[in-house]
Amino acid sequence: MTRNDLSSLDISKLPRQPGAAPAGKGTYGPPDLGVPGDSKRVGTAPNGQPMYAAAWYREPYDDELSGYLSTADGPGWALIACRTAPDFRVEDCVGLDEYPGGSNIQRAVLAAAWQFRVRPPRVGGVSQVGSWVRIRIDYTARRP
Repeated sequence: MTRNDLSSLDISKLPRQPGAAPAGKGTYGPPDLGVPGDSKRVGTAPNGQPMYAAAWYREPYDDELSGYLSTADGPGWALIACRTAPDFRVEDCVGLDEYPGGSNIQRAVLAAAWQFRVRPPRVGGVSQVGSWVRIRIDYTARRP
């Protein structure tokens, strides 16, 4: 091969295709999906901040909930939103939904929430104490 033959094979001298991104511009690689282990965002908290799916540090024991749920009509469930606090605690809880409506499960869960132990959400691999989490409690009425 001659020097001219080699220079004709230089791909940097080929004309660019229409629509090709200029060198050094554009997006390369996979999209940024966060850090593995980040918490799943599930909506917006009552104050407009992001709300994340709760991850239990320790699930509540039946005897911690039974006194509160004794006045509720089950079976059913309740959804509440709480702000995470130090020592895996929650505070400022508000009711989001319950099923069946009027069953008082949500009221009972809100009253019992002071006992809940929830991990703070992780964003970018960093714990976010003070962020909001959504907690679901399922109540199955026990038959005597």
